[in-house]
Amino acid sequence: MSETSSKAKRRSGGNVDRRNIWLVVVTAVLVIASIAMFMPPQERINQALDLQGGLSVVLSAESNDGSEVTAEQMETSRSIIESRVNLLGASEAVVQLQGDNQILVQIPGLSDTEEALETIGKTGKLEFARLDSFTDQDVVNAIQTGAYLSQETVTDEAGNVFVTGEGTPSLEVEPGTYEPIVTGENINRVTVGRESETSQFYAVDLNLDSEGTKAFAEASADLVEDHGQIVIILDGVVQSAPAVQSEIPDGNVAITGNYSLAEAQSLVTVLESGSLPVSFEYQTAQTVGPTLGQGALRSGVIVALIGLLLVMLYLLFFYKGLGFITAAAMAVFACLYLGILALLSHFNLFSLSLAGIAGVVLTIGMAADSSILTLERFREEIRLGRSVRAASITGVRHGIMTSIDADLVTLVSALALFFLAAASVKGFGLTLALGIFCDILMMLLFKAPLIRLLAPKAIAKNPGFWGVKDCEEAAPYFTDEKEAPAGGKIPGRFIKHDFNILGWRKVTLTAAVVAVVLVLAILGIRGINFGIEFVGGTSVAFHNTGDVTIEQLRDAFDEAGETDAVIQTTETDGEPGFLVRTTTTSAEDANVAAKAVADTFGWETDSFEVTTIGPDWGTSVIKSSVIAFLVSLILIIIYISIRFRDYKMGVTAIVALLHDLILVFGIYALIGREVTPNTIAAVLTILGYSLYDTVVVFRSIDDNMKGDSIKCTFMSMANHSLNQVLIRSLNTSITSLIPVLFMLLFGAETLKDFALAMTIGLVSGCYSSLAIATPLYAIWKTREPEFARLVKKFGDTVQLFTLNHLPGELRVAGAAATDAAVVDVGADAKGGKGNGAHKSKSQPQQKQRYRRKDK
Repeated sequence: MSETSSKAKRRSGGNVDRRNIWLVVVTAVLVIASIAMFMPPQERINQALDLQGGLSVVLSAESNDGSEVTAEQMETSRSIIESRVNLLGASEAVVQLQGDNQILVQIPGLSDTEEALETIGKTGKLEFARLDSFTDQDVVNAIQTGAYLSQETVTDEAGNVFVTGEGTPSLEVEPGTYEPIVTGENINRVTVGRESETSQFYAVDLNLDSEGTKAFAEASADLVEDHGQIVIILDGVVQSAPAVQSEIPDGNVAITGNYSLAEAQSLVTVLESGSLPVSFEYQTAQTVGPTLGQGALRSGVIVALIGLLLVMLYLLFFYKGLGFITAAAMAVFACLYLGILALLSHFNLFSLSLAGIAGVVLTIGMAADSSILTLERFREEIRLGRSVRAASITGVRHGIMTSIDADLVTLVSALALFFLAAASVKGFGLTLALGIFCDILMMLLFKAPLIRLLAPKAIAKNPGFWGVKDCEEAAPYFTDEKEAPAGGKIPGRFIKHDFNILGWRKVTLTAAVVAVVLVLAILGIRGINFGIEFVGGTSVAFHNTGDVTIEQLRDAFDEAGETDAVIQTTETDGEPGFLVRTTTTSAEDANVAAKAVADTFGWETDSFEVTTIGPDWGTSVIKSSVIAFLVSLILIIIYISIRFRDYKMGVTAIVALLHDLILVFGIYALIGREVTPNTIAAVLTILGYSLYDTVVVFRSIDDNMKGDSIKCTFMSMANHSLNQVLIRSLNTSITSLIPVLFMLLFGAETLKDFALAMTIGLVSGCYSSLAIATPLYAIWKTREPEFARLVKKFGDTVQLFTLNHLPGELRVAGAAATDAAVVDVGADAKGGKGNGAHKSKSQPQQKQRYRRKDK
């Protein structure tokens, strides 16, 4: 029987090993496929305007009725054009008001742009009208004879001209000479289809709303008997005039006009975004360089790589051989991540901007966090007496589940930003969501199987190399197999005796309140110094600038008093130039600064033009971003409440998050630094880090409070939970902070806005998780009747665990040492003694001890 059981066990173990091997093999295949997709990354991953530059076009507006163009019409037009640019797949484009009647459009990476620009500037006014409603007889005759199309011709080698049979819509009709029955406002959905099964041309299929469906049904019913024509007009030009062959009661209508696929898709883009309230003409078009600058980007990448190398060395120093597993896991994550970005770029669904890089930085940090969480829980399970093999199953599972909990909370925020926000905030949400997906995939397919494969043999046989020997040596003290030295002093890279973090809760919460009040006072007095992207300013276009570099021009603007200028290289008709945007709202002051710069390089006074410009981040973008942020907060509270069955966790997590964000803006106001989109990208990144840390602590508290018999107060258990995750929280913060600090200290000036906000946020995020969110939650929970009874039973002093034991439950060598140890571990932050109920001499002999309950 024993032999049969042994064989079954080996067979079961073999099956598990084979499954883990297959998961690692699948991961290897995915990694190889990903590398093939993203190499070389600079060619396979689309870059946004701030990283690679693109096309810059100025559109000039004219009203359709000759009246003056209003500010409201210009803002509406800006919003519609931005929508069209995004629908074209040119994400992360810049669309901003310039002067009183111009819109600046900068599209990343475009070189052949005629078709795209025609789509962007097309008015998009669509109308359907009965032919018998036209009052101009010449137009009626032209439509009836099909003369509304200009026939295309080709010329052969002998000079003979032939009609191709294809035509381009060319008949213009005047407003007021016909009566529309349906307009573009009645469109619900637009798609592309064939004119017919055998046709080489494409049609644009429309689905009308209830009002349009009713009007079209009445018109088609009236015209069907005589096969009357319905004329389709786009921007005052007749597209087609099909005769009604049958009633159309369902609101499904097709626009035909001998369209190619590209022309049909262009028309869909125009109709989906709506019609412009005014007409636009192209004023200028030129190629522009990146706003970030290739030098800045290159130095940023180098600095970040050095920072990541230091992170790897730190992990190897702290976790020894397990650090190699973390390094391999991060490499797998990076490959999967870049592969997905390259795949989306291939279909023009993604462009990497600085905000996107912020999302990448955050998710790389989260991948390191999840690895550290898993390693720490693996080590903890060994300390609790499990074998290396058992710990590789239960510990890894618990670590991964904690990481997934934190990932999903951040994912809720990322999806809210992606679906509700606009501009670069949307790009941040996308990269963050994709990174979370890759992180979970990496943990399930690679990290967990690899540890489980290595645990029984490699790790178990060489615990010193893999960094678990100290945990194995400590296990007998945690499981009462050995008596602990006085004070629980045994070697190892883990916490043996709890720090009384929550004993100082009044101090930490008071400090947080004082800091927030001071910050709000600073914000009220000094205000926030918003960059040009938010408030607008002036644009200076320099021409024929020769060999002057961006760095030289930036130095010249610094000397002229414009320290926060946004500079791009330009090229017009082969001549180099610069496009410089400053926050100076006075055109006269901007002209003085531009002249000073021109004098520095000996340029002529007519070599530049100054124009006032509106903000990149218009009212609609800011409004959508704020709405997305508020919705994400509500969804986070809802998710945490459902996941942990306690809304108090969600509320206190949001309070800690708001503390971090207020602190960042307060420090920016204090030092007078500009808030730019780079800052916003960093702030959104802080949101993710702060939530991640907080959820890890809450998960620990939730696990610990599931014991059948709790022998301490909620406050004591919450304090112990904090201590259990303290090392992993510090390690995750350190590994995230190292590359950001390098970027702040050694990166280019244009990246320092991002790095400064990130540095502040990482430090405050770690602090708020431990010293704000958890104390608030513990105070709130302690007032519940169930836990208030525990306070009456055990007292309100925070009891400190030693080697995972409560005071009085630890077996200590020597009775005198026992008493001393009990008094020591019971001391609170004020130096008082612990609960007297735990100081009897008989209690050290008890076998009861706190053990984490496995689910």
